[in-house]
Amino acid sequence: MRRLLICVAVLSACAQEGAEVDAGPPADLAPVSLPVSDQAGNRMEALTQNGARWCTADNAWCVETDENGARAISGASTITLGQPSDVWPNIVRNADGSVVVGLIRTQSQMFSGGGGEASQLQLYTVAGDAAQEAGALPYHGSLMIRACFGEEDQRARRDACHDEYDFATRISLNEAAASGPAQILLETAATTYPGRVSRNEDSTERAPLQESDLTRWVDPACSYRRTYVKGADGRYATDEPLPNCSHYLEP
Repeated sequence: MRRLLICVAVLSACAQEGAEVDAGPPADLAPVSLPVSDQAGNRMEALTQNGARWCTADNAWCVETDENGARAISGASTITLGQPSDVWPNIVRNADGSVVVGLIRTQSQMFSGGGGEASQLQLYTVAGDAAQEAGALPYHGSLMIRACFGEEDQRARRDACHDEYDFATRISLNEAAASGPAQILLETAATTYPGRVSRNEDSTERAPLQESDLTRWVDPACSYRRTYVKGADGRYATDEPLPNCSHYLEP
């Protein structure tokens, strides 16, 4: 895992051919230490859960979700956000008094021999008594494809019966921003196991695995860093397009 984090931190050095890392837990990124502020006075804080409600430390803002939908709450104001979803456990307080909150929307799929899920973070800007959709970011992906169907399969696969695809993200504040609303920094880490596998190929048709194949492969194309900036339309957009990582983010 330490080797994976080093690779992500110096992504340019790994981006040419990818990299193999020791077998172990799926892709992960060290958590952001909150609260954190930028030079414009915008601030990202953690929300603390209390039942179905997630609130700031001073209880000035809360986000809650139940079968009736998701809502942001500030004082006597309740602002509708949309359909029930998991709450993103962070909030951005902009210097102009608005906030950015998020809901995590997850799709899952089960099939013979495996399954998976993928999540997207939907952002909302809340100002006064109104909420506006402010864009979406990839958030998480975890898939297990194929399986062993007997002892011969197990031997050929060295008990690594599933092809695994993992996509992790770290979302933080761009601390270098000196003016305007908060800029959101997205960092990702994507890996496959055992070794480099593809959803476009049938791994059961490959030669039997060797011990050296039992490593996680860091996908350089889908391990990236992007900055999201709020545009004139109120939506966040990246400074450059995202790569196509649908093989991690479409279960």
